[in-house]
Amino acid sequence: MTEVDQKASGTPGGGLLASLINFVFLSALVFVILWNWDGFWQTDIGPLTRVQQSVFPVKYNEEQLKVSRVQNNNQLIEQIERRVNRYEIAAVEAQKAAREAQAQLSAVVSQENEKCRYYDTALRMIDLLTRKYSEDELKRTLSCTSPECEEILMSKHQAYEVCT
Repeated sequence: MTEVDQKASGTPGGGLLASLINFVFLSALVFVILWNWDGFWQTDIGPLTRVQQSVFPVKYNEEQLKVSRVQNNNQLIEQIERRVNRYEIAAVEAQKAAREAQAQLSAVVSQENEKCRYYDTALRMIDLLTRKYSEDELKRTLSCTSPECEEILMSKHQAYEVCT
């Protein structure tokens, strides 16, 4: 060791000690990084895999179990995605069916509203006739062949409630 190195480190052989500490620190850092790096344990390099199995069998087995768990999880995720896709397709079909049913319902309601307008007009016409003719004249003019006809003539209130 030179005199300058001894003065810089403060002790004889201090530079070598500092280099050794740096080497140990860097070695420990590299070891920790490799120990925690999944790619190091899941490699396809044959000699490295054999060294891992012989020197660190417990850690190697743990890491291989991680791989199998990840593969199982991937299969579960794929199954869930397939189910979700089926449910989304079913939901879209159900929404389409609901829209079609809504359209049919709107058509039926429109048709019934039109019938009610005609019915209401007919009731108003009968009401005008009952004011114009007496009950006997009205019976002679209108011949009721159904009980509904008699109800309309006798109880207009019930007839008006049909379409309300």
